[in-house]
Amino acid sequence: MDYALVWTEDAQENYRQTAIYLLDAYEFNTADRFTDTVNAQLRILEKSPFIGRRLDALPSVRKLPIQPYNIVYYAIAERQVVILNSLDSRRYPSL
Repeated sequence: MDYALVWTEDAQENYRQTAIYLLDAYEFNTADRFTDTVNAQLRILEKSPFIGRRLDALPSVRKLPIQPYNIVYYAIAERQVVILNSLDSRRYPSL
């Protein structure tokens, strides 16, 4: 049985902002590839939520690199994968 994906408001907003950034800075195809890749990875996460690496500082939070520049932070709670944040390391280089 798959886990349900639940997005926090921050995660949704950062995902949207990343797509807009890619559309503005590059082109439609880059933004489209980003959304396709994220959606494909999230479908895998629904089936295998433990694939992400646990954070040392916060063991209940996991980190899943989506592309070379994108990272999804999430937690698992009662058959749900809670997407806590979606960050673009080009815009947040300290990640």
